[in-house]
Amino acid sequence: MALTPAFTVSQSFSTPSILNIVDSSTGTDGTITQRRVYLRKSDGTYLVPTGTTTDYIQWSYAVSFIDIDVLDQDYALDITVQWLNVSNVVVYTEQDTFRFDLESQFFSYGLLEDVATDNTIIADANFIKNAYWLDTLIQGATNAITYGSNIQASQACLDKAKQLIDNANFYF
Repeated sequence: MALTPAFTVSQSFSTPSILNIVDSSTGTDGTITQRRVYLRKSDGTYLVPTGTTTDYIQWSYAVSFIDIDVLDQDYALDITVQWLNVSNVVVYTEQDTFRFDLESQFFSYGLLEDVATDNTIIADANFIKNAYWLDTLIQGATNAITYGSNIQASQACLDKAKQLIDNANFYF
């Protein structure tokens, strides 16, 4: 039975900078010896760990998963996995779009905790407006991937959320 390529990706909850990619392919192909992972950002450049000199991350075929410590902020990414033979010829390719937004999610949750412990915050119109704006941006980033596979729109939302978070003393 031929290989049917597939993979899953998740962001590490305990270490948000880490992407966990699992090969969920079915079938077999005895010619496959390695994999490559491409993490393309919305600007067309590639995200790779420090010290990597290629646009891709090498992934041993002997191991079904790879943890990549690469996220320095929230990203919308177009991820491509290639399965290659011993001659470095690409035999299979699978691609999908994802968004990784734990930094924004954690910050938003922190705002919720603030509201839960200090009821006077809800009287602060600026705080509430910006908290809603942050949640709208997070949801927009999700919707851009879910409904449009659009990493540019998703990243634009994540970048605006980062601006709010980085300037929290003005917005919250």
